[in-house]
Formats: sequence, structure tokens, C-alpha cells
Amino acid sequence: MSEIYQPKILGFLCNWCCYTAADSAGVGRYQYPPNLRVIRMMCTGRLDPPFPLEGLATGADGIFVGGCHPGKCHYIDGNYHALVSAALVHETLTRLGVNKDRFLIEWASAAEGPNFVKIITAFTKRMTELGPLGVSEGLNPGELRASLATAAETARGRKVRTGLINAAKEMMKGSDFSRKTIAGLVTDKCAKALDELITAAD
Repeated sequence: MSEIYQPKILGFLCNWCCYTAADSAGVGRYQYPPNLRVIRMMCTGRLDPPFPLEGLATGADGIFVGGCHPGKCHYIDGNYHALVSAALVHETLTRLGVNKDRFLIEWASAAEGPNFVKIITAFTKRMTELGPLGVSEGLNPGELRASLATAAETARGRKVRTGLINAAKEMMKGSDFSRKTIAGLVTDKCAKALDELITAAD
């Protein structure tokens, strides 16, 4: 009988909410899979799109971003801006042929240790089902990680950042924070930059 694959998961957690939720889950002795390796951030709004792409490029099978509930951000609207960055990551993964499930952004307040456990347990289960990065996608893992590294480097460019800034401005102006709307704004404002990003990664 073959062993169940243990995925490597990298997490970027907001200091004020999700990281505290994870801490409270530990204090409360809640059990959840040990696959998550955590990087604490002061706010998910500080999430730079290259970070998740680099995480996947350097060995992770999945990336989790956890922050405060919308409207409850310690820095007012940081998590809305995190959704803009997340939309770019999801679009990049899709264009590279990577299952979008490998990148998850969700919310858990400081008092929601059990909810954090539920989210991480479900995400780990999904990553276990998908297996090593590239396998379920039918892509060569080494080549895929190299493409992700190139995409991460390209995502630091001025065109991508300008597109994200414009998408964020439109989001705040319209006050529509649905993920579908934000994804549409990012695709629209970053279309040319995304084309160049993927071309460089191919």
C-alpha cells in the first residue's frame, strides 16, 4: 500500500487575525494537518504577487493566504488590495496550466481558531488529492517550477504593478469587492502585462 502524499504548503498569515487564529487553535489544542509552514505578515495587503509564485517555484505544492474578514482589516482596506494581488496570481496560474485550487485566500478572525482549522484541513486535503505540483496538471514539475520562477520575476515589473494599481483604484471607486469583479478588473488592467509575463515564462 502506497503512502499518502504529504503536500508542502506555504502560508502567508495576517498578524492581527489569521496568525492569531492559528495561535489560538494551538493553545486550544485543536488538531490540524502539520503541512503548513507560516510566514507572518502585518497585513495581507502587503502580499506581493511574486511571493506566492516564488513559493510554488521553490518547492511548495500549495499557497494559503489568510487575513481579516473584509471590512475588519486592521489597516482599513488591506485585505481588499490582497484580493487584487490574488486575482493576478490566479490568472497567472491559469495561464501556466496550474490548477487554481493550489492558491487559496481566505479569512479568519483572531477569535476563529476552529474556523482556521477547518480551512487549513480542507485545503491540505485538496492539496493531497492534487499531489505534487505539476503531476495532476500533466506538466513536467521541473519545467513548471522554472516557468513559475520566471513569472515571479516578471511580475515585479513596472507594467504589472501599474496594472494592479489601476485595478485597485477602480475597485475602490466602484466599491464592488466581489472576487469575480476584482478578477475582471485585474484581467482588464493587466492584460498586456499578463501576456508578456506568460510569454517570458514559456
